[in-house]
Amino acid sequence: MTDHHQNGTRGASTASGMIMANGASGSEEDPQLVVSLDSTPNASASAALRREPSTSTSMGSRKRRRGERAFLIVFAPICVASFFAARSFGRQLRAAGYAASVDSTYNALVSMMPASSEDLFGTVTASNGPSLMNYTITQGIANSSAIRKVYILPQVAPNPLAAGELKHFMQDAVTRSSRLVETHDRLDPEALWLYDPIRLNWNVAVEVVKNTTHDRLEHIRQQMRNTGLDEAAISERGIKVPPWEFYIIDYNDDGFSFIFKLAKEIMEAMGSDVPVVRAATRKHTNNRGLDVPKNETTPFAPLGEAIDYANHKQLRYLYGVPRILRYGVRSDLVDFMEKEYDGTFYEAVANATGRKLIDLIPRDRPTDVFHPWRPGTDLQHGKHRTGIAQMLHTMEYEYAENGTRRGLDGNYTRSERKLTMILSPMGRRSRPGRNSVQKEYVDTLTSTKIVVTSQRDRWEDHYRLMEALATGALVMTDPMSSLPRYLEDGESLVVYHSLSELKEKLLHYLDHDDERLAIARKGHWIAMNHHRSWHGLERIIFGDWTKPMGR
Repeated sequence: MTDHHQNGTRGASTASGMIMANGASGSEEDPQLVVSLDSTPNASASAALRREPSTSTSMGSRKRRRGERAFLIVFAPICVASFFAARSFGRQLRAAGYAASVDSTYNALVSMMPASSEDLFGTVTASNGPSLMNYTITQGIANSSAIRKVYILPQVAPNPLAAGELKHFMQDAVTRSSRLVETHDRLDPEALWLYDPIRLNWNVAVEVVKNTTHDRLEHIRQQMRNTGLDEAAISERGIKVPPWEFYIIDYNDDGFSFIFKLAKEIMEAMGSDVPVVRAATRKHTNNRGLDVPKNETTPFAPLGEAIDYANHKQLRYLYGVPRILRYGVRSDLVDFMEKEYDGTFYEAVANATGRKLIDLIPRDRPTDVFHPWRPGTDLQHGKHRTGIAQMLHTMEYEYAENGTRRGLDGNYTRSERKLTMILSPMGRRSRPGRNSVQKEYVDTLTSTKIVVTSQRDRWEDHYRLMEALATGALVMTDPMSSLPRYLEDGESLVVYHSLSELKEKLLHYLDHDDERLAIARKGHWIAMNHHRSWHGLERIIFGDWTKPMGR
C-alpha cells in the first residue's frame, strides 16, 4: 500500500485512493487511521474505517495507548459534568438578577446588578458639626399595617416552563396584593426578601446576600465621603449594614433540607447577631409512608407525626418557628374561568363594573365522580393514590348500567343506579399542567359533582385540592395533618379515612343534593376568599411567628 500523506499535514488522495487521517507520518508509536474511498465494484458500499498498526509497534506504545484510553474514560465524564455544572450555575446567577461571569475556579459574582439611582439609604444627618456627625440609615418597616416592599429571589425562573410556585404563589401574589409591592432593586433597605429554594441553589442565594451586604455598605460609605469625611473617619464609625427580613418559601415535596444551615449562613452574610430568616415549608410531618390499602375498611396509615419545630436544636438561627405552607388557588385558573364564563366571582367587582356574577355551584354537572389519577399513574410515590384509583375503578364497574353491586357484607345485588366516573388526569399534568391552564381539565372539574383528591405516599398537599374547590364541586380528600385554613370536614369539604368510607360518602352525597351543594358552596367561597395567591403570602409575612406551625 502506498501512503499519500506528508509529515505534519493531513493526507490527500483521489476518490479511488486512501486518506491518512492521523495527520502525521506513520511511526513506531502512531498507528495510521486509514479511510478507504475506493469506489470500485469490489469495494464495500460504505467507507471502511480501520487502524493499521506499524509493524514495529512496541509494548511501551500499547501501554501508553491503554493509559490514554483510561484517562479519557475517567476524566471525560468529569469534564462533561463540570461543563454542565458551570452552565447551570451561570443560569442560576442570571435567574438571581445578576450579569455574572463564572470562571474555571468557580469564582462567582463578578459584576453586580446596578443599584437604583435613587438615594435608598436615607439621609445623612449632621449635628454639632462634622466631627460629631450622627448617621441615621433608613431601616425596614416593622409596622404590619404598612405596605411592604418585596424582592423575590430569583427574579426570574431559570426555566420559564417550570416557574410553578415561583410564578403562582410568589410573583403573582405580590402583584395582586394590596399590602405588598415588588421591587427589583436588591439594594432597597426597606424590602424584605422572598427566596424560592427550588429554583435557585441555596449557595447562590448566600452569595447574593453577601454581595448585597457589601454593596449596601459601600453605598453608605460613599454617602459619607460625599459629606467630606475621609476614609479614616469613616472607618472609625464602624458602620454596619442593617439586616433585613429573609423568607424561605419552601414548596419542596420532602422539604428543603438546609433550612437551618441556610438561616445561619444568611445571618453571617448580613453580619447580623440576631435571626433574620423566617421559613414557611410543606415539610411538617415525619415518618409518613402510605401504601396500597390492605383492605377497604382499614384506615389509611401511617400519616406521620408532627415535627416539633418549636424545640428544634437549631431553632436559634430562625426568627420564630416554621409556618405551614399550603398551595392556594392559581390566579391563571380564576382568570381563565372568568373569561370563559364572561363574568366575575366577586360581588363587589360585579357591582362596580356591571359584570355578571358567576355562580358555579348550581351548574349542570353530568359526571358523578372525577379522580384525576388513573391506577398506576405514579407507582414511585403514589401507591396509596393508586389503591384509591383501583377502588374507584371497581366501583365504577359495579355501578355500571345493568351491573351488580357488592355490599359491605360481601353479597352482590343488582345495581339500581349508574355512576359516571372519570379516572384520568384530563389535560397535561406535571410541568405543563402546573404552568398553564388545561381547558380539558377545567371543563371536567366544572362538570363534575364530586371531585376526589388523594395525597402521595410520603408527603401531603398538592395543586388539585384548591383547583377543585375553586371550580365549585364538592371536594373529598383523604386525611391531612391539618386542613388548609378555615376548611372543616363536613362543612366545606369531606374527609374520608378508608376506602369503605370513601365509597359510603360518595353514595351518600350523590343521593343528597342539598347537602352536597351546601358543602360545595362553602368550600368554594373559602377557597376564593381566603386562599387566593396573595392570601397565603400575606398570612406568612404579616402573621404571628410566635406560634408553633401557626397558619
